[in-house]
Amino acid sequence: MWTVFEATKTEGRTEGIITMGYEFGLSENDILDRLQKKLDISPQKAKEYLEVYRIQS
Repeated sequence: MWTVFEATKTEGRTEGIITMGYEFGLSENDILDRLQKKLDISPQKAKEYLEVYRIQS
């Protein structure tokens, strides 16, 4: 079971990966790959995170 601290830390890392990915012009597929590798999560979970933190243009 995750503690509040661990969940907050993961959310912060997730948002950072996604934000930086967009800032550096990465495609959403590249961002999804980075999320999976850096956070050791499933493709489905990476997609869920991307939906939450997607930058609206």
